Amino acid sequence: MSVKWGLLTNHALVLIHVTEHPRSTLRDIASNVGITERAALSILRALEEDSIITRRKEGRRNVYTVNMEALLAHRSHGTYSIEEIIGALFALSGRIPGAVLPPGMELAQPGERDTVAERLGAREG
Repeated sequence: MSVKWGLLTNHALVLIHVTEHPRSTLRDIASNVGITERAALSILRALEEDSIITRRKEGRRNVYTVNMEALLAHRSHGTYSIEEIIGALFALSGRIPGAVLPPGMELAQPGERDTVAERLGAREG
């Protein structure tokens, strides 16, 4: 049996969801992230405690706002800041024109040997 793993934590997935859908209900957030409503609420409260998101009432719904400065300044584990991680993910996805990954880091399918830098160069040319 292979071990399943994910690149992003549930905290990151909740944060991404509320950034893209700020008027989501707790049920929507939990369903889209694949966690229980109780877990989603716990994550939202933790993000609020760290001032990364704020919540305000709009009628009967909550509207979430992400404090990008607080998010980018947050460093909980490891040596990489959120800003550095975001930059690396953008570079890996090929969304930063001209971005070059460190030597040896490749974005290749089996049988392919081109690097992200080569792919980006081909798009620009």
